[in-house]
Amino acid sequence: MIETLDKDVVVVGSGGAGMTAATVAARLGLDVLLVEKSPFFGGTTALSGGGIWVPCNSLEQEAGIEDSRDLAMRYIKESVGPTVREDLLEVFLQQAPKMVDFLRKHTAVEFVLQEGFPDWHPEISGFCSGGRLLTPVDYRGTELEDDFGRLRPPLSEFNAPGGMMIGLSDMPHIANVNKSWASFRYIAGLISKYAFDRLRYSRGARLTMGNALAARLLRSCLDAGVELWSEAPMSRLQTDGKSVTGVAVKRDGQEVSVKARRGVILASGGFSANSKMRQQFIPYPEHHVSLVPDSNTGDGINNALQLGGKFDGKNISNAGWVVVSVLKNSDGSIRKFPHLFLDRGKPGCIAVNGGGKRFGNEATTNLVEPMHRSGSVPAHLICDHTFIKKYGLGLVRPGGIGLRRMLKAGYVISAPTVEALANEIGANSTNLIASIERFNLQAITGVDDDYRRGAQTSDFAMGDMHHKPNPCLGPIQNAPFYAVKIYPGDSTTTVGLKVDTNARVVDQQDRPIPGLQAIGLDMNSLWRGRAPGNGANNTLGLTFGYVAARTLAADQCGSVPDTKTAAVGVKGQ
Repeated sequence: MIETLDKDVVVVGSGGAGMTAATVAARLGLDVLLVEKSPFFGGTTALSGGGIWVPCNSLEQEAGIEDSRDLAMRYIKESVGPTVREDLLEVFLQQAPKMVDFLRKHTAVEFVLQEGFPDWHPEISGFCSGGRLLTPVDYRGTELEDDFGRLRPPLSEFNAPGGMMIGLSDMPHIANVNKSWASFRYIAGLISKYAFDRLRYSRGARLTMGNALAARLLRSCLDAGVELWSEAPMSRLQTDGKSVTGVAVKRDGQEVSVKARRGVILASGGFSANSKMRQQFIPYPEHHVSLVPDSNTGDGINNALQLGGKFDGKNISNAGWVVVSVLKNSDGSIRKFPHLFLDRGKPGCIAVNGGGKRFGNEATTNLVEPMHRSGSVPAHLICDHTFIKKYGLGLVRPGGIGLRRMLKAGYVISAPTVEALANEIGANSTNLIASIERFNLQAITGVDDDYRRGAQTSDFAMGDMHHKPNPCLGPIQNAPFYAVKIYPGDSTTTVGLKVDTNARVVDQQDRPIPGLQAIGLDMNSLWRGRAPGNGANNTLGLTFGYVAARTLAADQCGSVPDTKTAAVGVKGQ
């Protein structure tokens, strides 16, 4: 017998978008069920840096930073280009700051301004050097009580040796741990607290970055009364022939029919783990390495397409690209390391292709695009012994921690000369020698005449501001020399369903499909593959999750209920 259940709203997927939608809907008085395919809540958000990019946010205003919707509008339009959806852009600029304020006031989510991370395109009008990036405040996993074990763990590669989570605010102290007594005490305090946590829990309880955001959203779902099911995949959408009326869910080996009186919100995380869709949308799929959970197989998108939904046209790129290296463990499993800001933009490291030549600015946020464009797939990061001891390289941590083990595993390749290293990695030795010699001369002058590395302030977050004359340029000259193979990868897909300004999925005639909304990676990205800054992908999920929930709360009553009367236990009341 098929079990049946009635709810106001069913949310499919538990990343930042899904948990935001579920929390907001519940705070607005709706009865909400969230179903998650995997054993863990948090989705891709739990693996991310956790930042959100929000022009004109209240924290920016409180800090006295000048910004305006007109500036942000101009910047986004020029960043994305003529294919930007202006109707969705208007909604984003209006609702993103409101989303931040709602979460700050009514949930466990807290943000702070993140300094040192400007917008990504300084050459574009409306660029801001700071203020638009917010990051989640660190969180104690123990606040989740029995649900701590249901939170998706972070990428282990983001952790310090031994598994301790670190955040952006920790990085200056790590860099100065041997130079500053205050930094030494700070890091020693983190280590001692982590060690104490491990006596009681399976992991450290101090959560940072995306894991902190996911934990705060999970706590918010629990506080708002959202019913949460894990290991409960949606098998299909249910309809009455005209409208989506609910979902069929597999739970504990049984099919459960869940009626959704107001609507179903798809937030299942896109299609990065769907090999067939990768072949269709991702360049070099045979070499592509995705960082997203294996459960992100396009379930929401494909179910909506079967009901008449459609994609939203061609994007600039079909994913949020990330450079990734891979360690193959002895048991056959693999570890994936995202090369975000810890190594490739630091002074003394270059990326080269099989011809032994550089192919792009290693300090740019998106190094994958020039990899694709130049056919440099796969490629290698190259550095010397001084660099790897100071900054690390991939899975080798600063100080050279783990170097011997990574050499033994074949993850890092070492050689006494550049020529020998070229032979080891299969690159053209003449070109590699010439590339390094030229790069070393540019490091002296501080000017990269080939790819302008370090010429823009947006590169500086990837470099070392203590290094002169250019924080991103340094020589490669002290043997032995090292290489790590890198591949194009993604942290998110951008191709998704076309929706209207209320996040409702539309059909082939652009008419809303009643009862069906899509957010997060199931909704086509507003940025169309060219994000304007750090955290811009996360913020779309949270913003349109907020929009979707408020739309359903307004259905049948004509206006959104007052949160003060529609919800209880709200922070600050």
